[in-house]
Amino acid sequence: MFELIQVNDLASLAKIIDGNLIGENKQFKYLTTDSRNVSKNSLFLALRGEKYNGHHFCESALEAGAEAYISTDEIINHTGIVVKDTYLALLKMARHQQQQVNPKTLAITGSNGKTTLKEMVAHILVDKKSIKTKDNENNQFGIPFTVLRLKADTKFLVLECGARKVGDFDLISEYLNFDVLTITNINNSHIGIFGNQANIIETKMKLLDGVAADGSFIDGAFEDWSKSTKLMGMSQTFGVKVHRNLQRDSVAKPLTEDWSCKIVSGQEEGNVPGYFSLSFQQTSNSSSRHFQSPKKINLGPRHNCHNALMAVLAARELGVKFSESMERICEFDSPLPDRYGIEHIGKHVLINDTYNANPDSFASAINDLATNCSYPKNKLLIMGDMLELGQYSETEHAKILEQALGLDGLKAIFLKGEKFQNFIPLAKQKDHESQFDQVYTLQETEDFPVALLSDLLDEKSVILVKGSRKMNMEQFVDLLRNNLL
Repeated sequence: MFELIQVNDLASLAKIIDGNLIGENKQFKYLTTDSRNVSKNSLFLALRGEKYNGHHFCESALEAGAEAYISTDEIINHTGIVVKDTYLALLKMARHQQQQVNPKTLAITGSNGKTTLKEMVAHILVDKKSIKTKDNENNQFGIPFTVLRLKADTKFLVLECGARKVGDFDLISEYLNFDVLTITNINNSHIGIFGNQANIIETKMKLLDGVAADGSFIDGAFEDWSKSTKLMGMSQTFGVKVHRNLQRDSVAKPLTEDWSCKIVSGQEEGNVPGYFSLSFQQTSNSSSRHFQSPKKINLGPRHNCHNALMAVLAARELGVKFSESMERICEFDSPLPDRYGIEHIGKHVLINDTYNANPDSFASAINDLATNCSYPKNKLLIMGDMLELGQYSETEHAKILEQALGLDGLKAIFLKGEKFQNFIPLAKQKDHESQFDQVYTLQETEDFPVALLSDLLDEKSVILVKGSRKMNMEQFVDLLRNNLL
């Protein structure tokens, strides 16, 4: 349920959402979109999604005690507000909420890394009256839902923005405003839905239209902004750039800072895996400044040093002192156990990266095992298919399997899903014959050859479990926990 700030009657709300009040002007306290979660003081908003239609539940919500409804259709003998589009009504309420509170607002988008970056920024802001996206509620509905959770005293709003299809951010950027936009990266994640990478870029960068003229854009994705018409005066970019003065109609060039981040220590043999000391460097014209993290940071895979840098910079753009952000990021301890969560089971290191998978994150995880000597030498991989890759699926699965088979110290690979399994014969032709006998296929958890574990893992080993969400790879994490001790 949501509470609208300074709106508690239907007539006032009808003006905000451009609706037509049917019936009496009732008072209400809560707004809900779930007909199972209503009370005497609540107002039911009927939303239509790809797999549900809230308009079918208006009458049941009213029978359960809702004071009124918001719908595209009038319900005879019941009080409500009729609008042309209930999703637009949701966005208009979110816009009103944001305008009433006026928090410093950060929008985070990108192909992956969004949740990790959100959690890092939220950790920096934890004692500063901030609100962040809950769990993974980052789609076109979850974004306005997060805005509606604002309280009158909220100072900071951190929005994770994930697009499911072309155009998902068109209305978001029209109705909501951002002080800072951060884009983590662009890759082929969900390219089967978007069609091509150009559509992915266009969809995500639509959020730039919602950034205030005096706001900031933190670019962690693009190397060549000269091909973009969104901003003027950009040259080739590498690493992270911070852009200010984003007035697209101005002749003034945006103000730009170049930032880089590198690992100082943390990958030495015997160190705790996932902990790194970082050095940040800021370059402007002919001068540069260096900043080093006061202590090691729990990052999981090394590519998260990129997220750590963007988190510190995003907090700075929101008004937090850079030194304070650096201190806070060093205290970050990833609360995301299924996003490269590292745990010790007996003498072994288990990496639970089961939340999702795309070619870039898969390649990065395997590369981390190949080059980070903090991990044990012996390696075992349990890999599930990557989904929503469209025409790129065969090529990307073949590349990842070949990369995995090239790992030194590889004990075995277990593959779940026909996309990976189709390339076992191809891998056999890639000079990996000596390791081919160590590749096993899986269908369900019960297919896992538990009896082999003691032979395969007779020495200290690192085990990576990774695959797309729908592959349900977490079941293998549970299996390992129950059989490794």
